[in-house]
Amino acid sequence: MSEIKHIFTQLENFQQKDGPNKFISMFINEHTKNQDKSKGEPDFDNYVLLKDLLHKIFEGIDELATEIRKDDTLLISVKQQKVLRTCFQLVASLGVSTCLIPGLGISISKRCSFSNTIPSFNLTQEQKYSILVDCTDFIHRSYEIPVYKNIIMTLHLSDYLAALIQLSFAPLKKPGTYKDFVMTEEMYKTLTNDRQKYLKIYDNLVSTCFQPTLMKELLVLQSITDPTPPAFLQRVISNEMSKRLLASGGLLSLIRCFIESYNADTGCEWKKIDMICRIVSVVHKGYSKTDYLKNMCSQLKQVLSLNNRQYSSTGIACLLTLYDKYKDDISVSDLVKGTFNTLNYETMISNSKLPGTLIFSPQEIEQKINILHSCTYLKIEWPAELIKPNIYVLFLIGAKCTKNVDMQTKVKELLLRCMEQLNKEEVSSIIYKILIEQDHLQSADILVEEYDAGVTIKAISEKAVLKKDQLLIYFLKLFEASGDSLFVANVFEVSLLIATELNIQRKKKPNKDMLLVEDDDPVLIDKIDEQYALILQLLSEISDTPKITRSLKKNPLIVVQFIEYFIVQNYNSEEECSTVALVLLNIILSNAIKGDSLQSTLDRLKPVLEKISKDDSNYNHLLAKEALSYINTGNCEKINSKYEKAVADVLDFLLPVRAHGLIELTKLIDSADPETISKKHYIFCIFQELLKDNDSYIYLSAINGLASLCIHCTEDVLHVLCKEFLKQVSEQNQIVTQEVENKIAELRMKIGDVIVQVTKRLGDMAIVHKTVLLNTMLCGCRDDDPLIRTSAISNLAEIARVLHYKMGTIIYEVLLCIWNIIGTDNAVECRRAAVMVIANLIKGLGKETLLELKDNLLPIYRTLKNVYRDENEDPVLRLHAQLALEELNDVVKDFLFPEIKMEKQIFVIDRPDVVYK
Repeated sequence: MSEIKHIFTQLENFQQKDGPNKFISMFINEHTKNQDKSKGEPDFDNYVLLKDLLHKIFEGIDELATEIRKDDTLLISVKQQKVLRTCFQLVASLGVSTCLIPGLGISISKRCSFSNTIPSFNLTQEQKYSILVDCTDFIHRSYEIPVYKNIIMTLHLSDYLAALIQLSFAPLKKPGTYKDFVMTEEMYKTLTNDRQKYLKIYDNLVSTCFQPTLMKELLVLQSITDPTPPAFLQRVISNEMSKRLLASGGLLSLIRCFIESYNADTGCEWKKIDMICRIVSVVHKGYSKTDYLKNMCSQLKQVLSLNNRQYSSTGIACLLTLYDKYKDDISVSDLVKGTFNTLNYETMISNSKLPGTLIFSPQEIEQKINILHSCTYLKIEWPAELIKPNIYVLFLIGAKCTKNVDMQTKVKELLLRCMEQLNKEEVSSIIYKILIEQDHLQSADILVEEYDAGVTIKAISEKAVLKKDQLLIYFLKLFEASGDSLFVANVFEVSLLIATELNIQRKKKPNKDMLLVEDDDPVLIDKIDEQYALILQLLSEISDTPKITRSLKKNPLIVVQFIEYFIVQNYNSEEECSTVALVLLNIILSNAIKGDSLQSTLDRLKPVLEKISKDDSNYNHLLAKEALSYINTGNCEKINSKYEKAVADVLDFLLPVRAHGLIELTKLIDSADPETISKKHYIFCIFQELLKDNDSYIYLSAINGLASLCIHCTEDVLHVLCKEFLKQVSEQNQIVTQEVENKIAELRMKIGDVIVQVTKRLGDMAIVHKTVLLNTMLCGCRDDDPLIRTSAISNLAEIARVLHYKMGTIIYEVLLCIWNIIGTDNAVECRRAAVMVIANLIKGLGKETLLELKDNLLPIYRTLKNVYRDENEDPVLRLHAQLALEELNDVVKDFLFPEIKMEKQIFVIDRPDVVYK
């Protein structure tokens, strides 16, 4: 350890507080003396002084290297490393840089802060060569020591390379006498031998050095322009870069030498990527076009397999550049197909596996999506034609992917970029394939499923169709996220054309009787009707968006065919579609500029509109009047109706006025006001928004309004009411106190009563919504609040009564829930209500009790009997149990001993053919 300290003490003697200034001042003084003696002659004394200084540094560094070889565990402090860096900097600045050919190597003026104080030495060619050889040998020796190698690689690799290139490749003069130089045979032989020696060192360095750093330093040496570099330097570096690029992992090294310094938040540097693309796209000398492209494609495949966004973006940019330049090459076209066509549905079918096996694992799908998504970062032309074949599978993945937010975002961006490039025919094909032709969707070949690990694609043997609602919802999300592009107009126009075509098909099909399936659920529509309902739902969601309004303003003719078809030809048979057509017509008339083609259409529509406007019993007569007003005067005549007054009151900032407006709207709905009913969806949105009001009076008024609206938009109203009934205290955005809990429980119980009222209004039609109604109340039976549980149980009994106890298989779930409440619930009110439900159920089913309850009847009977016989039980509960047992007793008696009516029909004249009782 003492020897190492002594070595560093000697090295520090060369480095005083002012750094290398002491040496510089020594050189300047000596240089001035020599200039005074003889100007223009070689500075032999400076040469000796410079060489002596360098050799002292060499000796100190070599002595330290000897100690390091003896003990590999020696540690070099930060201060000592700084001393070593200064020594190497002196060697590179005073020894290497001053002896290089002009234009070879980085100028010392661009690297050192003290470069202005270093004088220029007038050394002979032999002196420069001697110093350069000594410095190169020193760096070569030091390169074998890890501590020194780190300093050389990070700070002086370009100096080392420049010295080796000059000693290995610089052209030698033939033996002879020249103007300022004499080349002897012996000197020529020595230089030739040295060249072979340093060429081996150079080859070893470039083959073992970290390739990205090597390429970076070679490109730096090649980019020097002041002064002009020698011709052999460009040739040597170009050949070496070609070798490094075509070596295994060469392309990845080239990419890393450009972009490894990236910050993840700064994105891609397009100038560097463009430079890489230009380097890769040129077939280098010495290689055939086929071999070169085959090599590059092999390396690009390796780059794209890495899970790195920057590498993938650069690799995709290189691949697209090669494809643009060499489309006919087999290697390039195969790689493009394998990269951009991996999620093509047709390709998956042709390469289908055995049913049940994975086509793509979650990791493979994520990697393929990352590669395709890399195209979104490129500033070159978007490769739409290459990615379009993947739209179908990408849509299936996006519709299924709900857990991986990052993948969901990437798939969404890919689909949006692709769909914005589609023309009208392609948009029509996509909508048909995804939303309309359900038999083709998810056919008997692939199945997209999501697990915790990610999304997979399987090969299957049976058809597996996605839910239409799920597909439609995802398509609408894409539509909302898209900009005001041609895609929006194409989707709208294609949807209208599809609706028209499906309507024609519906008219041609024969009428079929209503079918009944298990659980007595009626099937009212067939496949064409489902498709028609789906496309109408799509149109209803997108038609009132600002994007469509702006699109219609630019080109109103896209909806003319749809409007004319449903208003003129099919008004009486398609009232809902006629309403949509009238709304679209009013949007066009209020925003678009009338042209000759539009005016001719309006002339054909005007007689039909006048006929509709005179029919006050039709809800669309107001829309027809509005359209006529636009056609005749160019402006819509404002009518101050009761509906408009009520809506104005609802939007008032005063609470009593808002409550009055809600009550008035409810009265208008109950009285079936035509204008109010025609705008039922708008009113529904108003009621739904006011459910967020903190005032209980406004809240209950909105609930009552929704209850009145249930006849006109039943499914939407029931969904909102059931959601409000199941809303927990934690979802109310209030500070939870006992008073607040009681208040919320009271409101929820009132909503439960409203749901029962709505069910009673629906009457026999309530069976269509039995699933959502019964499931809501069953969920309420598990609530933490006993009052809510009691209310849910009572409501369950009322709803079952309205349904005439035709609950299908859900009746077993209801019985299990009631049974558990009787046996385990601590609240006596809940148990009372549960026993009452069983009594009503037995009474309502009558003789069907024995058939419906089957094996569940005996446990129910035993439970009721135990409750009735328990004298410690609640008396009201025992009374309900007694009533239930009596009802069960009557049912069994009627079943076993039916009453025989003693009747005889007497006819006065003739016996009728059919007797109605």
